[in-house]
Amino acid sequence: MYLILPILIATFCAGIGYANPFLHFPAAALGFPLALGIIAFSKCSPREALKRGWITGTFACLACLYWLAYPIGVYGNISWFLAVPCPILMAMAVGAYYGVYTLILNIASRKLPPLFLCIFSAVLWSTMELAQGYFFTGFPWMTFSSAFSYWPQSIQGAAFVGAYGLSGLLISVTTGILIWKTSHLAKAWSVGILAILVMLGVLRTVPETFSTLHSTGNATIGIVQGNINQGLKWDAKYQVATLNKYIRLSKSLPAKPDLIIWPETAMPFQIQDPNELRATLVNFTKESDTPLLTGAPGYILHPKTRSFSLYNRAFLIDPHKTTLDWYDKSHLVPFGEYIPLKKYLPIDKLVQGVGDFIPGDDTSPLISRNLAMGILICYEGIFPELAQERVAQGANLLINISNDAWYGKTSAPYQHLGLVSLRAVEQGRYLIRCTNTGISACIDPLGNITDSTGLFVNAAVLTNPELITGKTFFSANYELITYGPLVLTFLFIIWIAIAPVSSTNKKNRKRIIQ
Repeated sequence: MYLILPILIATFCAGIGYANPFLHFPAAALGFPLALGIIAFSKCSPREALKRGWITGTFACLACLYWLAYPIGVYGNISWFLAVPCPILMAMAVGAYYGVYTLILNIASRKLPPLFLCIFSAVLWSTMELAQGYFFTGFPWMTFSSAFSYWPQSIQGAAFVGAYGLSGLLISVTTGILIWKTSHLAKAWSVGILAILVMLGVLRTVPETFSTLHSTGNATIGIVQGNINQGLKWDAKYQVATLNKYIRLSKSLPAKPDLIIWPETAMPFQIQDPNELRATLVNFTKESDTPLLTGAPGYILHPKTRSFSLYNRAFLIDPHKTTLDWYDKSHLVPFGEYIPLKKYLPIDKLVQGVGDFIPGDDTSPLISRNLAMGILICYEGIFPELAQERVAQGANLLINISNDAWYGKTSAPYQHLGLVSLRAVEQGRYLIRCTNTGISACIDPLGNITDSTGLFVNAAVLTNPELITGKTFFSANYELITYGPLVLTFLFIIWIAIAPVSSTNKKNRKRIIQ
């Protein structure tokens, strides 16, 4: 019973708290860390807290990551017998972070005063999410603050402390709720944090609060969602039909834009090669007199070794230039775009039609007239450091091209959009999202999602983002805000390691448990 109840609470609350197509109520996500806190503050030993936290975290993660079975089973040429366990294994791996969280919090509750316990839970959770973004190539999909992205007023704190920091503040509130009876300072902390977050949600809608950001004008962007069947995409027989469909949809835009965007790998052929498909594509940009940003595979030849390197590339085709500009995806998806330890693993990657990609190393913006576009391909948009790097190099607009057809009609496209929305708030930039099958949208610096499309529909929409310069507090102080919690976590752990268990903390634990 001590374990079943937290599992049920965490699984249900994570399932409906994080974005999904069935029933989404963001505030419910708070039940997830509350369940972990109940475990941490229970009478169990640290070892038992680790086990219970891991199991509870695994079930909560599985409620959000179940969709991993879909691309593996449908597109990975792997039987469902093997595909179904994949999200379970991933949930167990991510759930281990939550097991470590409950372990450390369990020990901390025996030694830290209530107020410091609230603060420690915040920096510990922020550090945990930071670790999720780095270890094993990074997979920060369960970023807690992303559950609230569809309530833009609730995520304005990300402009000051980032997504991980905002997650930590929300977690500290749940800790304060659990230890409410033990300390007036803990009560004041929880109420104060909530008041600040609410105040930011209200005040940031006032134009004067954007004093560090400056608009240099508007742009008109055409977003084209081709809705190409993933199972047919790399079939050579459908290349002409795919190109013609994108051109037809682009011509249906109600007005001439400054830029047209097609999604990740929209063109399933080598644009660099001189062929009829490339000629048709270039002629379209010249006839429309409009620059085009499109995803396609790219390559670099190595004549000495008679080999080549493949890239997941975003091409900028300018009708007034004779050369192509491009950005190569720098953070690749393991097992999706390349196989780690390929010599030892007898499996193939999910992306069809080409060999293993390698990461690019140039993240500078693509320039078209007054547009300085920071490009984020596919799940690059879930990493705060990548958007930070684009803006630091001068991007006045963020663009995320993706192909979420892999996920089907699951929770993944909704969760992906919620994660990417945080980058717009953190960096104070408009973010244009163009996907193959949805959800495509324009996200403003407050996280408001506009001009969004449905899933698995053809779409061609115009949106009018502002081009913004300047930095948010988070962007200007990125290193301090990102790595500060890591330093504080280590300092707290040293304190916890050397501090004795006081009689006051014993009494507080009894009151928490009761």
